[in-house]
Amino acid sequence: MNNLHQEILWLLMNYETSYAKPMNSDNIGRLLHVTPAYVRSQLSQLVKSKLVGVRRGNGGGYYMIRERGLS
Repeated sequence: MNNLHQEILWLLMNYETSYAKPMNSDNIGRLLHVTPAYVRSQLSQLVKSKLVGVRRGNGGGYYMIRERGLS
């Protein structure tokens, strides 16, 4: 995991993202000062690692996957 991955995870956690309230790559890129395309490439690795979930479609984006049983 690289520094950008850690910053993305920090953002998703602190903005309290969820399936119902995801954050899109444009917003993440703006906050981290990187292009949305680069953010998406990095997020694909986090999705494969099952640390981040993705909600597709209009109003979609990325969110932290929370452990079951934790609030």
